[in-house]
Amino acid sequence: MKSRLIIFSTFALLFSACATPATPLLSTPTIAPPIETELSTTEALPTSEPTQPPLRVEPSPTNQTMPAMTTYTDTFAGFSLDYPANWFLESSALLHAEESTIYSVGMASWDIVHPAESTGKQANSLPPGGTKIDVGVLKQPMTLEEAVAQLSEADGPILARNDVTLAGGLPGVILDFEGFAGLTRTLITILNENVIYVTGYGNLENFESIALTLRPK
Repeated sequence: MKSRLIIFSTFALLFSACATPATPLLSTPTIAPPIETELSTTEALPTSEPTQPPLRVEPSPTNQTMPAMTTYTDTFAGFSLDYPANWFLESSALLHAEESTIYSVGMASWDIVHPAESTGKQANSLPPGGTKIDVGVLKQPMTLEEAVAQLSEADGPILARNDVTLAGGLPGVILDFEGFAGLTRTLITILNENVIYVTGYGNLENFESIALTLRPK
């Protein structure tokens, strides 16, 4: 038994002597494998801001309701007024305007110079959508408020009133009445000691666009 132990010890010494000395192991850092992240399809990914194309500016639509304008001038009362060039002007009253105390001319969207034959109720009727404007002059000195009161007595209760300022600082008043053809609108102003009336009947959509062009000549 003792001889076996000696032989085993001798064999162990020889084995350790012949073996290559062990190299100390270096600790190697553990590299974690890349983690795959699945993005939700509802989450927006950040993107670079796209380059905006040049803005295209569309031209503004023109006002199709007002055609080209022409000018009516009253040399006796000393004022001018613009109205649509495709309207008709009936100005025969100007032949006696100088000696008349009151006179008026008419302008309309239909032919009032050569009107069609009409009888009865049609004599004072307007065509559907038509507009007629009478421009009257009263040669009588008075204030603007006196002229308003006088017209109210003649045409009935005033439905609406709008004080305006015309070209050159000329004060005026726009009044609404109930007339034979429905709503009637009248601009009143005082110029050269004359009372000037601009009265519209029928379609009054462009009344202010015409009446407010009144100005001293």
